[in-house]
Amino acid sequence: MAGNRLNAKRKKCQDKFRLECKRDYLSTSSGICIAAFCLLSSWWLSTTFLAWYRLRHVPGPWFAGLSYIWIGRTAYSGKQHQVFVALDEKYGSLVRIGPEVLLTPDVELVKRMSATKSSYGKSSWVDGVRFNPYHETMFAVRDPKQHDRAKARLAPAYSGRDTPNLEGAVDQQVSGLVSLIRRRYLSEPASGVFRTLPLLNVLSYFTLDVISKVALGTEFGCCASDSDPYRFYEGLDEHMPLMALTSDVPWIRAIMYSTTFLKYFGPRETDDHGIGPLMKVTNDNVRQRYSQDQTEKTDMLSSFKVHGLSEGNAQSETLFMFVAGSDTTAAAIRMTLFYLMSSPRVYRKLKEEIRGAIRDGRAFSPITAAQARELPYLQAVIYEGLRMRPVTTGQQAKEVPAGGDTINGYFIPGGTSIAINFSAILGSKALFGPDADVFRPERFIGLSASDLAEMRRNVEMNFGHGRWMCAGKPLAFMELQKVYFEVCFPTEFTPEPLSPMRSESYALFRDFGLKVRATVAEDME
Repeated sequence: MAGNRLNAKRKKCQDKFRLECKRDYLSTSSGICIAAFCLLSSWWLSTTFLAWYRLRHVPGPWFAGLSYIWIGRTAYSGKQHQVFVALDEKYGSLVRIGPEVLLTPDVELVKRMSATKSSYGKSSWVDGVRFNPYHETMFAVRDPKQHDRAKARLAPAYSGRDTPNLEGAVDQQVSGLVSLIRRRYLSEPASGVFRTLPLLNVLSYFTLDVISKVALGTEFGCCASDSDPYRFYEGLDEHMPLMALTSDVPWIRAIMYSTTFLKYFGPRETDDHGIGPLMKVTNDNVRQRYSQDQTEKTDMLSSFKVHGLSEGNAQSETLFMFVAGSDTTAAAIRMTLFYLMSSPRVYRKLKEEIRGAIRDGRAFSPITAAQARELPYLQAVIYEGLRMRPVTTGQQAKEVPAGGDTINGYFIPGGTSIAINFSAILGSKALFGPDADVFRPERFIGLSASDLAEMRRNVEMNFGHGRWMCAGKPLAFMELQKVYFEVCFPTEFTPEPLSPMRSESYALFRDFGLKVRATVAEDME
């Protein structure tokens, strides 16, 4: 009995000891968790305060100075264009849109940041604009001197020096676009035949054929098949909201483009959706070309190889070219055609100029880029179309150099990103007159040579400025000149009233709707 009582007492003591130990452990664990939470909270509050404090004197939405949630929400909303216009109207020439990001429509500041000898470089925003994230593109090179060297290697391809048949290649694809419209979508009112033309689709097919032809030497055949064989635009529609969010929010960008994340979740050639299918076709073409000892081809890819681009960089550069070179040009064409269809007077005047040029022997089909540059109203339509909506709402941000800078009376610390408000620049009444919200090409007519050049340069901000000027600008203008001449003159486009165009902006514009009726112009019958 005495032994049982002793064992019971020992067990009771052991249980009590275990309970006390458990309480001590829980108390210690809780204390550690509370301490860690307090430390993290203190760290977040202090870093948030310091980030807010350094740019506290610059106006903007109050929450934008505290967190990247504001700019991330704007990027993912599809309303960047409208929001940036509203910010300019409310806050003026310098607006805070993130803890370390400012937004400006100041053309002179943009020119200064982009000048050849400027100490401004690109901000980390460009790190999020990578469609093939495994290799660098010229666009993503942040250091000015390194960017200049990269651009020098690519310039012979983009300028036409290594691609002598550049204009002929564009002519072939314009012919393919005209053929597609006539073959599949031309309405015949006299016969009671009416067909609906999905204008957004066919213009996208055209620019994709142009880029594939000049880049790879062979077009994808989108206009011939009336399709997007690699579902490029479907992938882009899916990809752009996330890319806009990723590029604008630094901590998301750091995660999404980390080595570990890309290893397990990055895009692959084997993907059957998103950017994967186009990545596969571009990479296959690059691998095939780089496996050959020499080539007599005169396309852009051959030029890349000749001037020393690695195979990986050529893959990234070619894929980036498809996005930046096809979708932006298609967006500019469809917006200009939308305004032409909505402005019968302008449409009629453009046709009259083209008709007169053909009659006088100053132009013929296919029109050359040199002939198009001599048609003032055609040029006015091109520039006014580009002015009505930017080709991008992306930040295109530059970084304030070490030591800081004084901008519009504000001292801005080094390391701050200065994003460019293209939406506000192109709609500026100070730059383009009190009717800047109206589609009126005549604003580019009757000016002195210096005033016209200045106004055109302001529109060309669409393509960057100075050392950061888009290398594909000459090709884009060539496409615009030829499409408006070859497509608009012999064809009448009438929008279907129940299929209006609507747009969303995620760095690039995603347009929907805009179905039209196409008929042979009366004076062409």
